[in-house]
Amino acid sequence: IDMRAVADMADVGGADSRGHIFVFRYGAVVLFDVAPDAEQQFLIRIADFVRDPLPQPEIETALLAVRPDSEEQVDAAGNIILRERTPERLLLTATVLARSAVLARDEARIAGVFDRIEPLITAMQTRGKVGYRIHHVMRQIGDVLAAQHRMVGRAQIREKPDVLWDHPELDRLYGRLEAEYELGDRARAIEHKLDVIGDAADVLLNVVQDLRSVRLEVAIILLILGEIVLTITERFF
Repeated sequence: IDMRAVADMADVGGADSRGHIFVFRYGAVVLFDVAPDAEQQFLIRIADFVRDPLPQPEIETALLAVRPDSEEQVDAAGNIILRERTPERLLLTATVLARSAVLARDEARIAGVFDRIEPLITAMQTRGKVGYRIHHVMRQIGDVLAAQHRMVGRAQIREKPDVLWDHPELDRLYGRLEAEYELGDRARAIEHKLDVIGDAADVLLNVVQDLRSVRLEVAIILLILGEIVLTITERFF
């Protein structure tokens, strides 16, 4: 989404509530207390800013409770407990939910890349060659680079949210939310899979390039032989 985060939007939840919407440039939208009709209207409004929308959106849901006398945490039922309903706390919570949704999307995409690369590896193992054209291999590498760009360049999964610089008192809350949604562990697992896919794609690309080089050399040899045959034919016949 080609937009900055949007926070504390007035009257988006309907006449009886005040909702909050956070929009993240890496394609995630988090809504708190927003009526279904208002949600649909908002998504329609930002549709022109969305690039390469998913066929089916990745949805992450959570129950948020404000309890001034309770400790800020995620309880045994998975509910997020906040002491106050401040924009900073909501932004921090929205960031964690958005990153969790991005991880879920990339986990599914990377699983799909593994499925597409597996036949290539199997072909090398069983037949000693790759039966795919080079653009298939380049497509796998493109998927890997796109996933890496989303994680490192945009979502910045492994980095703490900027809001903590101005509100260090929320660092403990972020730590608990991050642990609950296993952001660090999931990001590390994805990075490891990306490394594996990248190495496999590099090997496959080298194999395909070597194959093309061999074919080119054979074609050149055949052309030279053809020229020799023609020369001999012209001289003796």
